[in-house]
Amino acid sequence: MYTYRKKKTVAIIHHAKQSYSEAIASYIQEGVKSVGLASEKYCCKDISNKLELLLDVDAIVFGSPTYFGSASAEMKQFMDLTSKIWQNQLWKNKIASAFTHSSALSGDKLSVLQQFFTFAQQHGMIWVGLDIGSCQQNADKNKLNYLGSWSGLMALNTDDAKDLPYDTKTDKLTAYYFGARIAKITNGLNI
Repeated sequence: MYTYRKKKTVAIIHHAKQSYSEAIASYIQEGVKSVGLASEKYCCKDISNKLELLLDVDAIVFGSPTYFGSASAEMKQFMDLTSKIWQNQLWKNKIASAFTHSSALSGDKLSVLQQFFTFAQQHGMIWVGLDIGSCQQNADKNKLNYLGSWSGLMALNTDDAKDLPYDTKTDKLTAYYFGARIAKITNGLNI
């Protein structure tokens, strides 16, 4: 007897609408969909009062700008609102990952990824990072992971980086790769 199984879904929770966080979330979503999984993208303010929508997803990717070495206040508020989910371990064994960006090459972005990592671990989630070296090239000879992060995706706010030797296409391509990696792991494929 055949049992119908729904298509696996990756939710991407990002900082704000019309922001660089939303742009990176869109690139990640494209990567997820390239593997054949469903993906929903939510602004953290909009999903905060609809947390039940996240109970049926298989993976959650969190994204925020780095503000003074921390996630944004809006994202932190979203995180704090998940205490009942945490109490009942309703996200246990879901795939989790995160991305962040700032206007400086470093900008203390690692502290935000660590903040999301700790949050996900307290929820009993399974963390996925990047598996590519700094400036590794894809099949088309484009550089990926320019900022050299393995804990999650780090990006650079391109509006503030006009004078830096940085190819903004790198963030898009790395985010797409990252989304595909998360989707493959969520789908249980050997990568």
